[in-house]
Amino acid sequence: MDKEELRISFNKFLKMYFDSCKEVYDEINASRITGRQFRYLREIHKREEATLTELAEHFQISKPSMNEVLNKFENTKIIKKRRSETDKRYSYISLTDIGVILATSNELESKRAVTKMFETLNEKEILNIKNSFDKFGDDHK
Repeated sequence: MDKEELRISFNKFLKMYFDSCKEVYDEINASRITGRQFRYLREIHKREEATLTELAEHFQISKPSMNEVLNKFENTKIIKKRRSETDKRYSYISLTDIGVILATSNELESKRAVTKMFETLNEKEILNIKNSFDKFGDDHK
């Protein structure tokens, strides 16, 4: 087998994976969210609650730009804001239920792709793929 054959086969796998992603996004009405916006949601999810300042600093963007993104999220009910009881100038941002689903959608995507693999491959083929994937662990550079 040469590299081109492997590349073509790998692209078939990627197409299946990205089709699975699209199915998940369509089901949760997230087809209009960008990759950058998903990163914002994952960061809010990781922090559980965040302030506008914390997020703007983390992503190295201006507060007005971050505020614009957060306002869009709030208008689409992806996030909610809670005013600080001690300092009314600050609001704490957290995810709504749909925001949590969106922030964790990569887990849904991979579950959907794995389901398709189990529908297509036999147990030996799945084990071979798992063993191959395991070779690309955290230590692989």
